[in-house]
Amino acid sequence: MPKMKTKKAVTKRFKETGTGKYKKWNQNTAHLSHNKQHKTLVNNRKARYLKPTQEKIVRGLISK
Repeated sequence: MPKMKTKKAVTKRFKETGTGKYKKWNQNTAHLSHNKQHKTLVNNRKARYLKPTQEKIVRGLISK
């Protein structure tokens, strides 16, 4: 039986913190930023944490 491979796209987009939560970075920050509001760009610099229902999905994709 072959090994189950992890989804590399998921490992690049999410990071597990020390407490077991998953952190993600926001989209819409780099391309065509001159058309976006400054407030939106500032708020998108911060990382966000996933909801528990989304954590289960990500954990399943990473731990294979």
